[in-house]
Amino acid sequence: MQVALTILLLFGIASAAPLDLMPIVPAIALVVAIFLAIMFAFSGMLSSPTMAAWTKSELRELVAGVLLVLIIYSLFVTSRGVSSALTGQEDYIGTSVSVIDNMINNETGGYDTAFKYVIKAATKIRIGASYSPYLTIPIWYFSLMYSTSPLSGVSIMLTALGSATQGLTNVIFIYESLRLLIMFFDATVPSIILPLAFAVRLIPFTRKTGNTLIAVALAAIVLLPFSVILAGEVNKLIEYPDVTIHNISRLDAHPFAMEASSIFCGIKPLRFILTLTDYGFAALVCLPLLLVPIVGAGLFAACYPLVSEVVYPIIMLVVKLVQLILSVIWIAWAEIEIGTTGGFGGSGWPGKVFDIIMPFLQNVNNVVLVGYLDFILIAIITISGARAISTALGGEWYLAGVERLI
Repeated sequence: MQVALTILLLFGIASAAPLDLMPIVPAIALVVAIFLAIMFAFSGMLSSPTMAAWTKSELRELVAGVLLVLIIYSLFVTSRGVSSALTGQEDYIGTSVSVIDNMINNETGGYDTAFKYVIKAATKIRIGASYSPYLTIPIWYFSLMYSTSPLSGVSIMLTALGSATQGLTNVIFIYESLRLLIMFFDATVPSIILPLAFAVRLIPFTRKTGNTLIAVALAAIVLLPFSVILAGEVNKLIEYPDVTIHNISRLDAHPFAMEASSIFCGIKPLRFILTLTDYGFAALVCLPLLLVPIVGAGLFAACYPLVSEVVYPIIMLVVKLVQLILSVIWIAWAEIEIGTTGGFGGSGWPGKVFDIIMPFLQNVNNVVLVGYLDFILIAIITISGARAISTALGGEWYLAGVERLI
């Protein structure tokens, strides 16, 4: 628990104070050396062999700590040689970030790419499933209405797409966070966290905690990027799933009658006319006649009833007839192409949707599974490496708070 609290404290300091604390390490070493020299002098004055032995032991530990600091700082901070040997890349931090970016943004197998295609497919299916045309057949004093929604059943595919979206969201969150962690450690470990760990290591009473902090810092700046690069190389050995839908246009229901209707209803002047009543339309058409000198009022009086009682009803009748014809064509297409009532077209659009979505969902599931496996591999390498380094240096072998991850 003490180590966990110290790590959290160091992370908080690193976030709040973007400083280079490496100069404090030799100062701490000098203070500890002076303290041990004073203690050695006191042991002679007090004739205490126990204190003298303790002082000599701590002096050897101080020398060992200084050598450890010099080795780690020269190999892993100021030099890229060891890191290049371990990772195969000189700029291993940038390489690991590029690996994560490729996992997320790859044009054929990236998590963002899969997420985009899930949204596109769900949108097209939702549009097709929401088609519900109706037609009204006027009869003397009453009318008959017929409506249908032949594609609504295909909306069940949206449940599977929703589950895929949830899985992709979790993986994207994990790797975006991992990317941010790598950049955070790259900016803070060499200049803040590792120097503080060195300082804690050189102090006689916190040597064990310092060794643990050094191990965690090295794991964060070396093993974490290395494990990410290793996961990227492992992914190259497998046949990575393609999460694109090359024939996504086939998910369009292609109801040509409804497309024609959308064009028809999208004409703004016609939409404006449909929003007016017969009297409003007549007033709009006939008002310019009032500007005619002398006879303007008479022309308006003659125009108003003609437009409101004859012209406007004819326009509305034409609009209704066009809507009726388009609805009849749509229903006929649905019956023939899709076979909504047992007609000869049972392998129509819903069948196409399943044939396209099923392989896509399988690939998305595989990509999500690979993402989780990669993250488990990264966590095992990083945490196990930190524990091994800590044990080798003489620090804590149990890392509170993160040990349970593996």
